[in-house]
Amino acid sequence: MQVLSLERKCKRKSVMKVKISFSLVDACRNPLEWMYRLEDAGFQGWEIIGEGLQKVEGEFKERVREIHKTTPLVLSLHAPLSDINIASVNERMWEESVRQVKESIANTYEFVDDLCVVHPGIFSPLSIQMPEKAVQKAVAGLTALCDFAADRGLRIAVENLPSVDMMLGRYPDELIQLVRGVNRDNIGICVDVAHAHTTKTMDEFLNIKAKAEDMEIIHLHASDNFGAEDLHLPLGKGSLDWKKVLNGINDTEYEGLVVLELYTMEGGIESLEFLERKSVKKG
Repeated sequence: MQVLSLERKCKRKSVMKVKISFSLVDACRNPLEWMYRLEDAGFQGWEIIGEGLQKVEGEFKERVREIHKTTPLVLSLHAPLSDINIASVNERMWEESVRQVKESIANTYEFVDDLCVVHPGIFSPLSIQMPEKAVQKAVAGLTALCDFAADRGLRIAVENLPSVDMMLGRYPDELIQLVRGVNRDNIGICVDVAHAHTTKTMDEFLNIKAKAEDMEIIHLHASDNFGAEDLHLPLGKGSLDWKKVLNGINDTEYEGLVVLELYTMEGGIESLEFLERKSVKKG
Protein backbone atom coordinates (compact mmCIF):
# COMPACT_ATOMS: atom_id res chain seq x y z
CA MET A 1 0.00 0.00 0.00
CA GLN A 2 1.48 3.31 -1.03
CA VAL A 3 1.75 6.24 1.36
CA LEU A 4 -0.23 9.31 0.35
CA SER A 5 1.83 12.50 0.23
CA LEU A 6 0.30 15.94 0.63
CA GLU A 7 2.50 18.27 -1.41
CA ARG A 8 2.10 22.00 -1.38
CA LYS A 9 2.14 23.59 -4.81
CA CYS A 10 4.66 26.31 -4.09
CA LYS A 11 8.28 27.11 -4.79
CA ARG A 12 9.43 26.01 -1.36
CA LYS A 13 9.94 22.24 -1.49
CA SER A 14 8.07 20.81 1.46
CA VAL A 15 6.53 17.35 1.23
CA MET A 16 4.65 15.83 4.13
CA LYS A 17 3.68 12.19 4.19
CA VAL A 18 0.63 11.04 6.07
CA LYS A 19 -1.51 7.93 6.17
CA ILE A 20 -5.19 8.28 5.41
CA SER A 21 -7.31 6.37 7.90
CA PHE A 22 -11.05 5.84 8.23
CA SER A 23 -13.53 5.86 11.09
CA LEU A 24 -17.23 5.09 10.81
CA VAL A 25 -18.97 7.41 13.28
CA ASP A 26 -22.17 5.34 13.13
CA ALA A 27 -21.33 2.97 15.98
CA CYS A 28 -24.74 1.28 15.61
CA ARG A 29 -23.83 -0.16 12.21
CA ASN A 30 -22.30 -3.64 12.23
CA PRO A 31 -18.57 -3.19 11.43
CA LEU A 32 -18.50 -6.64 9.81
CA GLU A 33 -20.40 -5.02 6.92
CA TRP A 34 -17.50 -2.72 6.00
CA MET A 35 -14.29 -3.34 7.98
CA TYR A 36 -12.92 -5.93 5.53
CA ARG A 37 -13.24 -3.43 2.67
CA LEU A 38 -10.93 -0.81 4.17
CA GLU A 39 -7.65 -1.90 2.63
CA ASP A 40 -9.06 -2.52 -0.84
CA ALA A 41 -10.84 0.85 -0.71
CA GLY A 42 -7.45 2.54 -0.37
CA PHE A 43 -7.35 3.34 3.34
CA GLN A 44 -4.16 2.83 5.29
CA GLY A 45 -5.66 2.84 8.76
CA TRP A 46 -8.77 2.30 10.82
CA GLU A 47 -9.79 4.23 13.91
CA ILE A 48 -12.02 2.06 16.07
CA ILE A 49 -14.69 3.85 18.12
CA GLY A 50 -14.76 2.00 21.42
CA GLU A 51 -18.52 1.85 21.90
CA GLY A 52 -21.68 0.45 20.36
CA LEU A 53 -21.05 -2.35 17.87
CA GLN A 54 -17.39 -1.31 17.61
CA LYS A 55 -16.67 -2.03 21.27
CA VAL A 56 -13.72 -4.41 21.22
CA GLU A 57 -14.90 -7.48 23.08
CA GLY A 58 -16.05 -11.05 22.41
CA GLU A 59 -16.26 -12.22 18.80
CA PHE A 60 -15.63 -8.72 17.44
CA LYS A 61 -12.28 -8.64 19.25
CA GLU A 62 -11.26 -11.73 17.30
CA ARG A 63 -12.21 -10.00 14.05
CA VAL A 64 -10.07 -6.98 15.03
CA ARG A 65 -7.22 -9.36 15.81
CA GLU A 66 -7.63 -10.87 12.34
CA ILE A 67 -7.48 -7.42 10.68
CA HIS A 68 -4.40 -6.57 12.74
CA LYS A 69 -2.58 -9.76 11.75
CA THR A 70 -3.52 -9.99 8.08
CA THR A 71 -3.50 -6.39 6.81
CA PRO A 72 -1.06 -3.47 6.93
CA LEU A 73 -3.77 -1.17 8.32
CA VAL A 74 -2.59 1.09 11.14
CA LEU A 75 -5.15 0.89 13.94
CA SER A 76 -5.93 3.67 16.39
CA LEU A 77 -8.59 3.94 19.09
CA HIS A 78 -11.18 6.59 19.77
CA ALA A 79 -12.16 6.14 23.41
CA PRO A 80 -15.87 5.80 24.18
CA LEU A 81 -17.57 9.20 24.26
CA SER A 82 -21.31 8.68 24.76
CA ASP A 83 -22.29 9.51 28.36
CA ILE A 84 -18.58 9.72 29.22
CA ASN A 85 -17.36 12.83 31.01
CA ILE A 86 -13.86 12.94 32.47
CA ALA A 87 -14.55 16.55 33.53
CA SER A 88 -17.48 15.56 35.75
CA VAL A 89 -17.52 17.07 39.25
CA ASN A 90 -19.71 14.17 40.36
CA GLU A 91 -17.03 11.86 41.73
CA ARG A 92 -18.81 8.60 40.94
CA MET A 93 -19.58 9.70 37.39
CA TRP A 94 -15.96 10.82 36.96
CA GLU A 95 -14.63 7.50 38.27
CA GLU A 96 -16.91 5.52 35.96
CA SER A 97 -15.95 7.63 32.95
CA VAL A 98 -12.25 7.08 33.59
CA ARG A 99 -12.86 3.39 34.23
CA GLN A 100 -14.66 2.89 30.93
CA VAL A 101 -11.93 4.63 28.94
CA LYS A 102 -9.31 2.48 30.68
CA GLU A 103 -11.35 -0.62 29.89
CA SER A 104 -11.47 0.36 26.22
CA ILE A 105 -7.70 0.83 26.16
CA ALA A 106 -7.13 -2.48 27.96
CA ASN A 107 -9.29 -4.36 25.44
CA THR A 108 -7.67 -2.75 22.39
CA TYR A 109 -4.07 -1.75 23.07
CA GLU A 110 -2.50 -4.93 21.65
CA PHE A 111 -3.87 -3.98 18.21
CA VAL A 112 -3.35 -0.22 18.39
CA ASP A 113 -0.20 1.14 16.81
CA ASP A 114 0.29 4.32 18.80
CA LEU A 115 -2.55 6.25 20.39
CA CYS A 116 -5.99 6.67 21.85
CA VAL A 117 -8.14 9.75 21.22
CA VAL A 118 -9.97 11.13 24.25
CA HIS A 119 -12.59 13.88 24.54
CA PRO A 120 -11.74 16.39 27.29
CA GLY A 121 -15.27 16.42 28.75
CA ILE A 122 -18.40 18.53 29.06
CA PHE A 123 -19.80 21.02 31.53
CA SER A 124 -22.92 20.11 33.48
CA PRO A 125 -25.44 22.55 35.03
CA LEU A 126 -23.41 22.20 38.23
CA SER A 127 -19.86 22.32 36.85
CA ILE A 128 -20.61 25.34 34.67
CA GLN A 129 -20.89 27.18 38.01
CA MET A 130 -17.44 25.95 39.00
CA PRO A 131 -15.49 25.68 35.73
CA GLU A 132 -12.12 25.59 37.49
CA LYS A 133 -13.17 22.41 39.26
CA ALA A 134 -14.27 20.83 35.98
CA VAL A 135 -10.88 21.64 34.44
CA GLN A 136 -9.15 20.11 37.47
CA LYS A 137 -11.17 16.91 37.04
CA ALA A 138 -10.38 16.79 33.32
CA VAL A 139 -6.67 17.16 34.07
CA ALA A 140 -6.89 14.46 36.76
CA GLY A 141 -8.73 12.15 34.35
CA LEU A 142 -6.25 12.71 31.54
CA THR A 143 -3.34 12.16 33.92
CA ALA A 144 -4.77 8.83 35.05
CA LEU A 145 -5.39 7.82 31.44
CA CYS A 146 -1.89 8.84 30.35
CA ASP A 147 -0.34 6.72 33.08
CA PHE A 148 -2.56 3.76 32.17
CA ALA A 149 -1.80 4.16 28.45
CA ALA A 150 1.94 4.56 29.03
CA ASP A 151 2.08 1.14 30.65
CA ARG A 152 0.64 -0.22 27.39
CA GLY A 153 2.88 1.75 25.04
CA LEU A 154 0.27 4.28 23.93
CA ARG A 155 -0.13 8.04 23.81
CA ILE A 156 -3.27 10.02 24.62
CA ALA A 157 -4.48 12.51 21.99
CA VAL A 158 -6.85 15.14 23.44
CA GLU A 159 -9.35 16.28 20.81
CA ASN A 160 -10.71 19.77 20.27
CA LEU A 161 -14.52 19.72 20.36
CA PRO A 162 -17.12 21.51 18.20
CA SER A 163 -19.05 24.70 18.88
CA VAL A 164 -21.46 23.46 21.53
CA ASP A 165 -21.65 25.68 24.61
CA MET A 166 -21.33 22.94 27.24
CA MET A 167 -18.25 21.30 25.69
CA LEU A 168 -14.78 21.69 27.13
CA GLY A 169 -11.79 22.04 24.84
CA ARG A 170 -13.32 23.96 21.95
CA TYR A 171 -10.53 26.51 21.77
CA PRO A 172 -6.72 26.26 21.61
CA ASP A 173 -6.10 27.95 24.96
CA GLU A 174 -8.36 25.39 26.67
CA LEU A 175 -6.50 22.41 25.21
CA ILE A 176 -3.14 23.98 26.00
CA GLN A 177 -4.22 24.41 29.63
CA LEU A 178 -5.32 20.79 29.86
CA VAL A 179 -2.25 19.27 28.23
CA ARG A 180 0.12 21.39 30.29
CA GLY A 181 -1.79 20.50 33.44
CA VAL A 182 -1.27 16.80 32.79
CA ASN A 183 2.51 17.12 32.54
CA ARG A 184 3.16 13.75 30.93
CA ASP A 185 5.33 12.85 27.95
CA ASN A 186 2.71 10.67 26.26
CA ILE A 187 0.05 13.32 25.63
CA GLY A 188 -0.61 15.59 22.69
CA ILE A 189 -3.36 17.22 20.69
CA CYS A 190 -5.76 15.71 18.17
CA VAL A 191 -6.86 18.50 15.84
CA ASP A 192 -10.29 17.88 14.34
CA VAL A 193 -10.40 20.33 11.44
CA ALA A 194 -14.18 20.02 11.13
CA HIS A 195 -14.63 20.92 14.80
CA ALA A 196 -12.24 23.84 14.37
CA HIS A 197 -14.33 25.02 11.42
CA THR A 198 -17.37 25.36 13.70
CA THR A 199 -15.42 27.44 16.24
CA LYS A 200 -13.61 29.50 13.59
CA THR A 201 -10.25 28.43 15.04
CA MET A 202 -8.73 26.50 12.13
CA ASP A 203 -5.69 28.72 11.75
CA GLU A 204 -5.04 28.78 15.49
CA PHE A 205 -5.19 25.02 15.87
CA LEU A 206 -3.04 24.24 12.86
CA ASN A 207 -0.52 26.81 14.06
CA ILE A 208 -0.82 25.98 17.73
CA LYS A 209 2.96 26.01 18.23
CA ALA A 210 2.85 29.77 17.69
CA LYS A 211 0.83 29.92 20.91
CA ALA A 212 2.75 27.24 22.75
CA GLU A 213 6.02 25.74 21.52
CA ASP A 214 5.58 22.74 23.82
CA MET A 215 2.33 21.66 22.14
CA GLU A 216 2.44 18.84 19.59
CA ILE A 217 -0.23 17.79 17.12
CA ILE A 218 -0.07 13.99 17.24
CA HIS A 219 -3.31 13.11 15.44
CA LEU A 220 -5.76 14.61 12.93
CA HIS A 221 -9.46 14.11 12.22
CA ALA A 222 -11.14 15.34 9.05
CA SER A 223 -14.67 15.70 7.72
CA ASP A 224 -16.71 18.58 6.30
CA ASN A 225 -19.53 20.87 7.43
CA PHE A 226 -20.87 24.38 6.81
CA GLY A 227 -19.26 26.06 9.81
CA ALA A 228 -22.06 25.61 12.35
CA GLU A 229 -22.90 21.97 13.10
CA ASP A 230 -20.55 18.99 13.17
CA LEU A 231 -22.13 17.08 10.26
CA HIS A 232 -19.36 14.60 9.33
CA LEU A 233 -19.91 15.21 5.63
CA PRO A 234 -17.54 13.78 3.00
CA LEU A 235 -14.67 16.11 2.15
CA GLY A 236 -15.70 18.79 -0.30
CA LYS A 237 -19.40 18.61 0.56
CA GLY A 238 -19.30 21.48 3.06
CA SER A 239 -17.61 24.87 3.22
CA LEU A 240 -14.13 24.02 4.56
CA ASP A 241 -11.33 25.58 2.55
CA TRP A 242 -9.42 22.36 1.85
CA LYS A 243 -6.54 24.03 0.07
CA LYS A 244 -5.97 26.07 3.22
CA VAL A 245 -6.38 23.00 5.41
CA LEU A 246 -3.93 20.89 3.41
CA ASN A 247 -1.39 23.71 3.26
CA GLY A 248 -1.79 24.24 7.00
CA ILE A 249 -1.23 20.54 7.71
CA ASN A 250 1.78 20.60 5.44
CA ASP A 251 3.25 23.55 7.35
CA THR A 252 3.10 21.57 10.60
CA GLU A 253 5.29 18.86 9.02
CA TYR A 254 2.83 16.37 10.44
CA GLU A 255 3.49 12.74 9.46
CA GLY A 256 0.86 10.76 11.35
CA LEU A 257 -2.66 9.58 10.59
CA VAL A 258 -5.38 11.71 9.05
CA VAL A 259 -8.62 9.97 10.03
CA LEU A 260 -11.67 10.59 7.87
CA GLU A 261 -14.60 10.47 10.32
CA LEU A 262 -17.68 9.78 8.22
CA TYR A 263 -21.05 8.05 8.27
CA THR A 264 -20.48 5.72 5.31
CA MET A 265 -17.68 3.87 3.57
CA GLU A 266 -18.94 5.35 0.31
CA GLY A 267 -18.39 8.83 1.75
CA GLY A 268 -14.88 7.76 2.68
CA ILE A 269 -14.06 6.57 -0.82
CA GLU A 270 -15.51 9.81 -2.21
CA SER A 271 -13.26 11.73 0.19
CA LEU A 272 -10.19 9.81 -0.92
CA GLU A 273 -10.97 10.74 -4.51
CA PHE A 274 -11.43 14.35 -3.44
CA LEU A 275 -8.01 14.38 -1.77
CA GLU A 276 -6.44 12.98 -4.92
CA ARG A 277 -7.90 15.89 -6.87
CA LYS A 278 -6.80 18.46 -4.28
CA SER A 279 -3.04 17.99 -4.71
CA VAL A 280 -2.70 14.66 -2.92
CA LYS A 281 -0.11 12.59 -4.74
CA LYS A 282 0.90 8.98 -4.24
CA GLY A 283 4.48 8.69 -3.14
